[in-house]
Amino acid sequence: MSDVNDHRGDETDLGCGYLEQQVNFLREAHAISKLVNSTLDLDTVLQTIVELLPRSMEAQGCTIRLLTPKSNKLELMAASGLSREYLERGEVVDEQNTIKALQGEPVAIYNVEADDRVLYHEHMGREGIKSLLAVPIKVKDEVIGIIRILARECRNYSEAEVNFSQTVAEIGGAAIINASNFRKITLLFNQIEEQERFLANILDCIRPQLLVVDQNRRVVMANRAFLQANRLKESDILGLEYERMCQKEEGNTCPVDQVFASKQTATIVQQIDEEDGSHWYERAATPMFDTAGELEFVIEIIRDITAQRQLEMEQAERSKLKGVVELAGTVAHEINSPLFAALGTAQLLEGDLQSSEYEEDIQTIVRNLKSISELTAKMTAMTGYRSREYVGETRIIDL
Repeated sequence: MSDVNDHRGDETDLGCGYLEQQVNFLREAHAISKLVNSTLDLDTVLQTIVELLPRSMEAQGCTIRLLTPKSNKLELMAASGLSREYLERGEVVDEQNTIKALQGEPVAIYNVEADDRVLYHEHMGREGIKSLLAVPIKVKDEVIGIIRILARECRNYSEAEVNFSQTVAEIGGAAIINASNFRKITLLFNQIEEQERFLANILDCIRPQLLVVDQNRRVVMANRAFLQANRLKESDILGLEYERMCQKEEGNTCPVDQVFASKQTATIVQQIDEEDGSHWYERAATPMFDTAGELEFVIEIIRDITAQRQLEMEQAERSKLKGVVELAGTVAHEINSPLFAALGTAQLLEGDLQSSEYEEDIQTIVRNLKSISELTAKMTAMTGYRSREYVGETRIIDL
């Protein structure tokens, strides 16, 4: 038994009926082509073919199976006019009609019940299928799947019907590839958008302010912390020239400018006066290079280190206070030894020289030595201090 019908009636007779059939098939092919090429939705393309092709051929059912790119297995993609039970009967890849079609040859079967190129005779019998036409779906001589047209009566498929089916399969193949590529591109874009959202969420979770500048020195990304700190919207800053965002101190450049100049990481610390007082910011810029080693992006991270600076200043003040207190205690201790000796001697002299011309002088000496003693007592007990102006720009400790 050959793969195409041996009996095709009067196919070679170019009578009016045959020409009319050819014209109708051309019209149908044009209509199907117009429909399947009017959309890039793969499911719509497939469903259009399986519904219109059997209608044009006065058949009752149609299926499209495509080869999966990775596993190269046949997968049922669309069907019409057939029950779910029939479609789920099993794999058809081992059927001879499928094998021949995948090799690029059309296969027409007059009576499926008596043909060994079909395996599921019982299922086809229950479905009422009598004949089958399988044609390959080709794209540039590469078979990507098969179309099977099923009829509920035994029929000889004419050469015109086979050619028409192959034409529709070719039209459908191009539309399927276009729709598949569009689906892949759409999926890729969706994945990219999802990755961008994921990255944006990660960046927004970063507490320091973050800014990304491209090789043209334009802002391409900013996290939520940066936008909130500067009271900006994303639309306000994207594409903006970095120079308009950079707060420069006199005599210094921004770290991003330093990276563009040196191609190396740069860090500066800035003090900026704001509404709630002075703030200290550490600004670190890091270069990102492309595969050719050219500078592609610069990432700037801005940290508010005001609390850290204040803590450092407090620690410095405490260290300074500790040094002053220790020095005061040491000085007081060193003064006290000769002071007490001098005060004791002066007090003895004061008792011996009463009613003497030196009595008033001795009393003055005793009084001053007691003042010094009070001062050393203050120095010993000191836990803090404040300074005051002395002479010129000199400041001294006010005890």
